[in-house]
Amino acid sequence: MNSSKITTTKKSNQELITIDQADTICEQLANGKTLTEILENQKVYPFSLMKFYGYLKKNPELDIKITEARKIGVQTLIDKLLQVFQYQEIENPNAILWIREKTKFITFLANKLTDLYSDNKPIKQNIDSKMTISWESDEDNIIDVSEDITNIIPPDNKD
Repeated sequence: MNSSKITTTKKSNQELITIDQADTICEQLANGKTLTEILENQKVYPFSLMKFYGYLKKNPELDIKITEARKIGVQTLIDKLLQVFQYQEIENPNAILWIREKTKFITFLANKLTDLYSDNKPIKQNIDSKMTISWESDEDNIIDVSEDITNIIPPDNKD
């Protein structure tokens, strides 16, 4: 009979990444690199992309920093594309098509990640939602209903 042993390993209390590594990742994201490119270096970051995403779920502060760095990275890529359009003369039609497709993709991402390049910007309006109701009375048109009003002659039929 095969008897299998149940083996358990104790989870280490060591953090997945250090603060310096997190800052380096944010800096590289802000420079336009992808998270996949950054985490490919297994010597510096000995964990997988999925493990890093799991770590981000458990650390919302770091998740916010990474998201902000990604937004800045998209803006950096747009700036780099603008430099290509301003300063480079491209004669190869295939390269022009490739740059145009990259531009469309980065624009698509920019619209999704940040409202800086979006047409659907949230509009903040200061609308006063207070309603004031008031009644004004004109002494001439007031009818006294405390008396019997059946005997009152309308003003038009006075004899």
